[in-house]
Amino acid sequence: MLIIFMSVFYKMDITDRARLLLGIANLEELAKPNSKEYVRWQNVKRGRARFGAVEIEELGKLFPNWAFWLTTGKVAPEIGQTSPAYDEANRKLHNQNVG
Repeated sequence: MLIIFMSVFYKMDITDRARLLLGIANLEELAKPNSKEYVRWQNVKRGRARFGAVEIEELGKLFPNWAFWLTTGKVAPEIGQTSPAYDEANRKLHNQNVG
């Protein structure tokens, strides 16, 4: 994932982080298809609407291990709060040590 790679080198703001998680999420996990909320998520995903506090909160609920990173841009692995880039790096590190 290019965005995860970029997040290591580029200082992402909360909108960038939310956009990354929205790209990972399935819209049906966030709202019932054809509902008003689903249309709202579609518009946010397509860039036709901005993220609001409600959307940030919902993404935090969907990705609880990344909620701290979503809102602050920081990780706290000692309490289970990581980021997509952190998890990817650990996965690759673990895979190197397996063989």
